[in-house]
Amino acid sequence: MNKNNTAESIPNPSRRRFLARSGAAAVCAGALSAGLLSATAWAAKAVGEQASATLLRMARDIYPHDTLEDKYYSQVLTPLAKKAEQDAALQTLLKEGVAELDKRSHQRFGKPYLEVAVESDRVQILRAIEDGAFFQRLKGDLMMGIYNNPELWPRFGYGGSAWQHGGYINRGYDQIDWV
Repeated sequence: MNKNNTAESIPNPSRRRFLARSGAAAVCAGALSAGLLSATAWAAKAVGEQASATLLRMARDIYPHDTLEDKYYSQVLTPLAKKAEQDAALQTLLKEGVAELDKRSHQRFGKPYLEVAVESDRVQILRAIEDGAFFQRLKGDLMMGIYNNPELWPRFGYGGSAWQHGGYINRGYDQIDWV
């Protein structure tokens, strides 16, 4: 065969090289799954691992959609955490908000918010802080981030904006029988 032929120019990896590289890949994958890409890694730098996990649990309690994966909540909380890295006031709001949440949880249930197992108990704690800036900030960001995500619209039964498709006529409105 010709030296320029691609079949001869492809290196033939030895078994030892293959095992070494696949072993290194397995170690990296194990490290990533052990926590580097955990559900709470998105905010660990800004507010800490415990506060990150608390914020994620809080997000799921504010907008409880059992069929949504954590990634959709994290997609909303990640920009907030990145903003908190640059904005000391926001970082303080998040840290103090989580501390207040845990304080109220300790007073009521003797454990941090994250360890309260029953959702209705956690909702009681959230109702106590719902008028505060911390809760309102998270609630607003989550509402816009979750319900304004076109990827999630089909899961909520929303077909998207109607005006781009000529309005509601010919998009199901003309088929309802109760009007």
